Amino acid sequence: MRNYALHIVLFLITLCLQVNSIRAQQTVWIEQELPQTMSGSALADSGDDLLVFTRNFSDVIFFFDTQINSWTEVNLGAQQTFQKVMASGNTAFAYSDDYIIAYSSILSQWDTLSYEGNVIDPTGVSITKGFGCGDLLAYFITDANMFYVFDAEQAQWKQYNYGIVVNASGINRFWAADVYAGAIFIRNGNDFAKNITYSLITHSFAEKDQGGWYYYPDDIMHGGYVSFYNNGVNEFKYFGYSATTNEFTSVTFPATYEVLNFASSISPRSFDLKDIYVYTCGYATGDQLNRDYFVKSYSTKTGSWHSLTFSCDPVNCTCPAEWRRGGSFSIGKYFCGTEYTVGLWKFYGTTGTHIGEIPDLFATPSSANVICGGTVAVGIGNHNLWFHNFATEQSKHKYYPPNNDVHFAGVTASENYCLIFRINTTSDTMQVFFFNGNTNNLQSIEVPKGNATPVATSKVCGTFIGGPNNEAIFYSEEKDSVIIYSFSEQYGSFHAKNYLMVLSWSTSVLFDASTAQIYEKNFQIRPEGIGNNIIFAKSGEMEFTAYSGISKNWSAKQTNQLINGYQAGNEIAIGYSVSNAKYWGYSAYNDTYYELVPEGNWLIPGSLAGGKTAIVMRTSKVYAFSSGIVNSIEEDFASDIRNYSLTQNYPNPFNTSTNIRYQVSSNAHVTIKVYDILGNEVETLVNEYKPAGRYEVEFIPESNIKQPASGIYFYQLKAGSYIQTKKLILIK
Repeated sequence: MRNYALHIVLFLITLCLQVNSIRAQQTVWIEQELPQTMSGSALADSGDDLLVFTRNFSDVIFFFDTQINSWTEVNLGAQQTFQKVMASGNTAFAYSDDYIIAYSSILSQWDTLSYEGNVIDPTGVSITKGFGCGDLLAYFITDANMFYVFDAEQAQWKQYNYGIVVNASGINRFWAADVYAGAIFIRNGNDFAKNITYSLITHSFAEKDQGGWYYYPDDIMHGGYVSFYNNGVNEFKYFGYSATTNEFTSVTFPATYEVLNFASSISPRSFDLKDIYVYTCGYATGDQLNRDYFVKSYSTKTGSWHSLTFSCDPVNCTCPAEWRRGGSFSIGKYFCGTEYTVGLWKFYGTTGTHIGEIPDLFATPSSANVICGGTVAVGIGNHNLWFHNFATEQSKHKYYPPNNDVHFAGVTASENYCLIFRINTTSDTMQVFFFNGNTNNLQSIEVPKGNATPVATSKVCGTFIGGPNNEAIFYSEEKDSVIIYSFSEQYGSFHAKNYLMVLSWSTSVLFDASTAQIYEKNFQIRPEGIGNNIIFAKSGEMEFTAYSGISKNWSAKQTNQLINGYQAGNEIAIGYSVSNAKYWGYSAYNDTYYELVPEGNWLIPGSLAGGKTAIVMRTSKVYAFSSGIVNSIEEDFASDIRNYSLTQNYPNPFNTSTNIRYQVSSNAHVTIKVYDILGNEVETLVNEYKPAGRYEVEFIPESNIKQPASGIYFYQLKAGSYIQTKKLILIK
């Protein structure tokens, strides 16, 4: 178990060393000596701003944290056999035969724990393995009925004994989401499943012994989830879990041959809204012409089930209620009258309300469709389209005369935009419609008929059409602009991250959706060279070329050795020579290359690139690449106002003053407090009611701390049930 006194002493010693290293912080390769007792295969992984490294047989494990620009060594006191290391976001995790170890780059602290039992299914697929790592937590589940979770916001392992699962089938589902970890233990037959969760909002566990099953863990499940139970005779049951309340609530429906049961399905989409998940289910009684519908919709934002009942009288011709879910809403459709006017019920997950609408959409029951994105949706009729923005309640329509030769295809719905192709089988061209929820603008273009399978992120979309001019389409969500581009080659493939999209074959085209600019290059840009804010490629046998999505600059580096390969993170990249004798690190923050000649023999893998840092591994040393800038001034602050957020202070480290930006998505009482490393409150910066919006506050320690000392402090935002903590560094 954790020795808290020893941990505090070690942390304070480490802090003193870190403060000294911060004084001269710059973009460098930072080395770490390795003990000769380490042996076996190298184990390494990278998150957004941290690295983890060890070897199979070792008594130590190392973490590199860009927030403090330093390596941290954790000595376990005895030789261990390490089985796995993982990292994601702000969390790194490892386990050996005796211990589980995790590190939080939020607090720059680590914690170790001696666990009971053996990990469940260590060699299974990701959804069945008893261990995993998310951006803000890691989990470890053993056959001793123990559920361990590392909470990165508190830098502590939490543990829960979930007891014996009676009638266990041995089929389990485990996963890490945005603000919670989930575990489902399925029982044999039609027995209930056991559901267990850990909430990062309440920092506690919850259990539902007679809970439901969940078969689709790759589905987006932000803020909670919904599981399902069917006793095989006469009952359907749904269990909603919200990380905000850390509670399970359920609804029960009858299940007989006279009852029609339904549930919302997920749309083809490319969106990733955080902290909310919606699900709609229900049942209907009656016949095809006269039905009573009983609907329940669940929102992890509200933590409640919300009811809707409606009827279809004999005048209306109705098909079974069909629901689809998006990022923050769901839509149910039915049909009215003999002309098959489509009727819709819309559920808003943020407010927990159902609203009905007849959107002037005409379609037969077999042809109507609704595709949902994060905040937008598109309805498809026989000869018209309906676009809707759930954030503003604004709609757009597009009408056409009936034509049996025309069909709609290639629908993509992202967070704030959607697009759809209108194809005429007797024509050589097709129309492409783009609806932007931010601007409420609907536009269309006509292009040669071709590919209708776009590649998309929440910021950019593109597709290679082909045709006589090898045409491609680029779309920018931020600029709401469409560009038709004639590619120089007959074939090409699209790859995208964040707002950067590449069309590449033997030559390449980069589309920066943040500026809606196109750049042509005579070399190939491969997927491993594309990051959230960076493009990195081998432009010659002895040359690298990089594009910084931060500065919007291109830069090239001539090397003195033949290039073997390269990898891009989110803001950094590394390349290496054929002999792996030399490495080059590139930082998108300052458009600069940094050379490294590592010592020692090469390990496999030799290197790894993460979000803001990279690692080069040798038998005697490991090297972390520091980007030189801990955080960007605008980091996270361009996020949508529907979300709460607390940005990293800037500058950081700082000497006299620093600024903190934050935003609140709804009216709430807001506090921002600063604490020292012992948890003592230093100052309250904000303590008042704030309407939804974006704000900035200045922290001047000289006027608030009698004798301000260099070191690490923490600042915490509380707004309603939302809590977030970040670290700031004072240098005197």
